[in-house]
Amino acid sequence: MSRRTGKVMIVLLMPLWISVPIVAQDASLIDSLKVKLDQSADTAHIDILFLLSIKYQHFKPDSAMYFARQALKESQSIDYFKGQGDALISIGRLKRDKGNYSEALEDLFRSLKIYKSISDSSQIGNALNDISIVYAYSKDYDQSLVYFNEALDIFRKTGNEKGESQALNNIGLIYLEKNDLEQAETYMLRSLAIKKIRNDLPDISSGYANLGSIMAQAGEKEKALQYYLQANDLFLKTNNKTGLASNYIAVAGLELDAGNIEQANIYAQEALATAESIDSKPFIEESSALLVGIAEVKEDYNTAFKYLKINSAVRDSLYNETNSRHLEELKAKFNEEENLREIALLKKDQEIQKANIRQKDIFAYALIAVTFLSLIILALVYVAYRTNRKKREMLAFKNEKIRSQREDLRRLNQDKDQLFSIISHDIKGPLNSLRGFSHLLIHHVDKISPDEIREMGAQINQSLENLNELLDNLLAWSTRQSGQGKLRIEEININDLIHKNIELYSLTAASKQIRLVDNTEGDVIALADYNSVHTILRNLISNSLKFSYPNSDIVIGAMQYQDHVSVTVKDEGVGMSEAVVSELFNLSKQKSQKGTSNERGTGFGLILCQQLVTENNGTISVKSEVRRGSEFTFTLPVPNSHKVSHNTMGSEA
Repeated sequence: MSRRTGKVMIVLLMPLWISVPIVAQDASLIDSLKVKLDQSADTAHIDILFLLSIKYQHFKPDSAMYFARQALKESQSIDYFKGQGDALISIGRLKRDKGNYSEALEDLFRSLKIYKSISDSSQIGNALNDISIVYAYSKDYDQSLVYFNEALDIFRKTGNEKGESQALNNIGLIYLEKNDLEQAETYMLRSLAIKKIRNDLPDISSGYANLGSIMAQAGEKEKALQYYLQANDLFLKTNNKTGLASNYIAVAGLELDAGNIEQANIYAQEALATAESIDSKPFIEESSALLVGIAEVKEDYNTAFKYLKINSAVRDSLYNETNSRHLEELKAKFNEEENLREIALLKKDQEIQKANIRQKDIFAYALIAVTFLSLIILALVYVAYRTNRKKREMLAFKNEKIRSQREDLRRLNQDKDQLFSIISHDIKGPLNSLRGFSHLLIHHVDKISPDEIREMGAQINQSLENLNELLDNLLAWSTRQSGQGKLRIEEININDLIHKNIELYSLTAASKQIRLVDNTEGDVIALADYNSVHTILRNLISNSLKFSYPNSDIVIGAMQYQDHVSVTVKDEGVGMSEAVVSELFNLSKQKSQKGTSNERGTGFGLILCQQLVTENNGTISVKSEVRRGSEFTFTLPVPNSHKVSHNTMGSEA
């Protein structure tokens, strides 16, 4: 569906005993529930916490989350399973409304499992419906349709008219996303008829909004606008801010298509303000994108740039959350493949054991039979002995092969997990920012002020530097993993490498007013791979530059001892706590960090340094103190001809 028709309103299903009255009634009911909350205990107290969470969902989501989590905590303390399921379904809805789809699915599937364990058919239908909504928001429409139909079947069997109307509504929306407008309208009208009989204002409002989306996609703009405005009145009456944000986006899109620029701007501004009031990232993204388009039509490029920055920030946040969900799904698939392989290996084990047992049975029967023939007995015993020995040897060989395959499989999956966690982290975000800024520079450079161009240029340059460093490290790491990169161990001059890396980073250091100091004097000779040591120094100096304060020093020095060379990179930067230092070389614990000038660092370069140092028969260590700086030291072997005690720390470079 076109972005300008707005997000369709997929219905969030409430429990059977809850209706959504108009605002005055809701306020009165909330006050009444708060009074009862202080007077209740145990399960009754938990049920009221859940009702308060539902009432606050669409206009005070933070309060709703507080009550839902309190309900979950108290339910778990007394093993009240229905209360746990209700609290989890409310938490899942609130996370979904904020765009945290992977976490929402986790909570909703937990609630479904609990409801099934206590055979609560009504809430099983509710959980299935909410799971379907998250899949629909994630654009997995086929999976969403499966769960919606399961929910519809349960609602009909239990006589739940509210649930039936909402499931029909949601199935209609899936057909809308599949561009089957006839089916979409049929299901939506069937749903709306039930809602009107029940006089269910919140659900009627969502029905009007969804019919508006269908008419908009069918090209009937006037009918669409009528439906959206009817929905708007009801969203205002019921204080449904989620619905209002979605509806404002849809109406703004229609007005923009009709050429009513000022009306479109008013509705888009309302959409953004409403979305920000409930911290809904998906709606903030859509409304800010719409405002960028409106500003460009008005040739107001300062305003377009303002909203582009808002849109870029929230889009990066949504991308990281979505990427995390995709990464977890990939990991689950790899784990499933690993389990299938292990099952196959176990089956082979069992077949071998069964064959061995059958052979032993045959041997036992043979012993009974040959009792009468001593010579034949001796021959059969000898043959059986030789046969069993060969089979035992074969069994031992196969068991060892299975163990080796299982270990190889474990290492393979670890490597895959590492690679996916790196790729998902920092490549897409900078590219999205570059795309947005380059669009303005290409099409509207004459309308943008010099200060804004310089700001965009600085951001583009920083993004490219981050990408280049990440790709260099990824290339080096993948070369090591594939076994294609062979080390060339030879005598190398560490002093030359230090000079080259200082020259390489001189401009970057100057831009931050940082001095690069070479404290190495004379030749320091090590026995190592030249490219490996160059990569290690490059990453350590780059890391120090990112986290050093302006007007500070970074000191690089080398010392030659009897049996090794020691190289140190010391800065006066932000430093690290003991907890951070302990996880510094653990890839699974790495998180993106901001430098003193907002440079982005993944920590992957330090992992690569550790690997390269180890491959060159050396060690790496770190000392750090918060706000005092960090000192990285690595060692390398020395050639036999240079195994003398020689201190080379000297003057400033």
